Amino acid sequence: MKIAKPIGAPGILGVTLVVGVLGMIGGFGAGFLSDLPGVGGLVGSGAFLVVVMAAALAVSVWWWRRLDEASREAHKWAWYWGGSAGMMLGLALVLTLATRNVDLGAFVAADTQPIDLIMGGMMSILVFQVVGYTLAWAWWWLARMRG
Repeated sequence: MKIAKPIGAPGILGVTLVVGVLGMIGGFGAGFLSDLPGVGGLVGSGAFLVVVMAAALAVSVWWWRRLDEASREAHKWAWYWGGSAGMMLGLALVLTLATRNVDLGAFVAADTQPIDLIMGGMMSILVFQVVGYTLAWAWWWLARMRG
């Protein structure tokens, strides 16, 4: 794939800001739309989030096309190894809690709904993946900087 005009530090900052703003729009919009009743509210919420995610994907594609080959390899390697390792650690934690007779009352409020537990499990795995990715990405670059 041909690399488009390379992206510099201002472009990276811009991409980060745009994705952050899209995340905030998505969060606030989803919160607002969650109050709409019925099927229309459900469809509206889903459609809105799909549009926001598509916009974030478009920004990511624009960014990816401007990365040099070394940066692309660093991200691919980090996501495969770091993201996979993080996912396995997060999954081990979630499965341990799910398959043991653990009193969750020590960890969550008494009025916690099942969807809160599902979202907590999903988000914990995502956090483990992002931390694993970040550590692997730094490792990849540090290994190449040492020569």
